[in-house]
Amino acid sequence: MNKTTKMLAVFLTAGLLLAGCAQKESTKSTSPSSTKATSKATSKSSAKEKTKESSTDKSKKKDALADVQKTVLETSDEAGKSTITLYYKGDTLLVQEKVDDYDVSKVAGDNPLETMKEAVTRNQEKFKDLMGHGFELTSEYKDGIFYIRNTIDYTKVDMQKLKEIIPTLNLEADNTISYSKAKELFINSGMVEK
Repeated sequence: MNKTTKMLAVFLTAGLLLAGCAQKESTKSTSPSSTKATSKATSKSSAKEKTKESSTDKSKKKDALADVQKTVLETSDEAGKSTITLYYKGDTLLVQEKVDDYDVSKVAGDNPLETMKEAVTRNQEKFKDLMGHGFELTSEYKDGIFYIRNTIDYTKVDMQKLKEIIPTLNLEADNTISYSKAKELFINSGMVEK
């Protein structure tokens, strides 16, 4: 197994063990109205609500990010790069965002794109009960690059369910993840602080 394949396996697993999730904007679907008047009234009302919600959401997000610090860690080789952003307050890890991008033409193996897609699918299945509840794992293939995005919002994810899926997850006594321990784990695995 070459260095790139090992790196992919290690960082996909490590990222899932200590991943964090940024807030995902929710989308609302509406059904078409039967009359133009109802449709126009709904549109105006909906636009006002979105503006109101948007202002409120921005205010809440700004308050939630007060006193939050951020660390960016990265590792790369000839085939790709992994970037992890840790958001924390004190020694409590709040959110972790992880983005991997691999130039498929430079990843060794018979069918590296299929191998990476299968790895993501297996992990999505493994974490299916947490998806959309503080945990996100997505992938995309675009212009020869395979992107894997994994985020966990530790303030929203069910930590006990996460611990059931990952029995080795090291929770603190207050049911949180230690920022300093998580950072040390990533640095010891070869990541460098930017």
